[in-house]
Amino acid sequence: MRLLYVHGGSRWKFDTEGGLYTDTSSNQDVWDRYLRCGSLTVVLRRDPGVYPPQTAAARFNAFDRSRADWVALPDLYRPASHWFCPRLRWQVEREIARQVRLADRVIVRGPGNVYADTALRWARRCRKPCLIEVTGLVWEGAWYHGPAGKLAAPWRELQCRRSLRQADWAVYVTRRALQKRYPTAGASIGCSDVELTGLDPRVLSSRLRRTSAQSGPLVIGTAASLDNGGKGQKVVIRALGLLRRQGWPPIEYRLAGGGDGRKLLACAERWGVRQQVKLSGCIRHDAMRQWYDQLDVYIHPSYGEGLSRAILEAMARACPVLSTAVGGAGELTDPGCLFEPGDFRQAARLLQKMSSPAVRQAQAMACFARAQDYAKARLDPLREAFYLAFMQEGT
Repeated sequence: MRLLYVHGGSRWKFDTEGGLYTDTSSNQDVWDRYLRCGSLTVVLRRDPGVYPPQTAAARFNAFDRSRADWVALPDLYRPASHWFCPRLRWQVEREIARQVRLADRVIVRGPGNVYADTALRWARRCRKPCLIEVTGLVWEGAWYHGPAGKLAAPWRELQCRRSLRQADWAVYVTRRALQKRYPTAGASIGCSDVELTGLDPRVLSSRLRRTSAQSGPLVIGTAASLDNGGKGQKVVIRALGLLRRQGWPPIEYRLAGGGDGRKLLACAERWGVRQQVKLSGCIRHDAMRQWYDQLDVYIHPSYGEGLSRAILEAMARACPVLSTAVGGAGELTDPGCLFEPGDFRQAARLLQKMSSPAVRQAQAMACFARAQDYAKARLDPLREAFYLAFMQEGT
């Protein structure tokens, strides 16, 4: 059984020696989910950059070409001129159509972009069974990508809703939020795509001891793209600036994620907190546990989110979490730790609240308990049964 996987929101990365990598959101554990269903072909767009091998190995996840096929498509979004190039658009259309015809089943991740929508259109035209993975809020995801994103947001949102209404199979990463926004009449399941392992009680014990003994400045962090305004890091920077003006002790803010972060550093300079903002850069998935362990509070200030894997991964390390009240965040974060998107004053008040070791200890216990519901051993059987049912349809 040949399975085609199309994801328009991720990119292939190459090193100077021909090595192939994916973003840190995908790793071999993720690909194994699909390989259990049959042979796999992965279609992503190509990152125009070429990286030194050591840099690529440190920042990205290697892709095992011996286990799955891969197809690299032109990037129609970067630079913006590519969007208006008929030759590149035809290349994307032709290659996706060819891959759909070769496949027995099609999985489309993150509808609402040209790659996903093209694959869905060809799957319907070729009458190939298709499953949609719904991972986020489409309008918000487009809106914060400059003027072009704002123009595209309404159309992408309508396309996503239409695709889900017509879908026979859908996997939502939330339990309720995305289902309410993008309902389907087809078969569906709410199952996060997070991979939580090692939920050892000693993680919580270590966190509680560290919190009790802490004497230095509060350390907070966000794991998200540094160049995507929709991720909201500037809101936290403004909150830090407000706290500084109010005479609060400095709070260190660590930022993990791809991108150069120049706009964030400029914002920090304007708010007088440049020395408090530290760029951690792109960190491999297997090294993120240590990064979360070094934080006192994880803060997720996104303007739009499905179900943040970063929030769950922080909770799995018993790290207290603050988050905006968007998407599926309300299914995870304590109601008293939510703030409205863009409200830096509310974020500042919550950071003041988290300065109390007793509050952080209580939240550490609550977060670690919530992470148990998303353990890999619990989610994998549910997800695998649903995907196998999809693969067996009509056979």
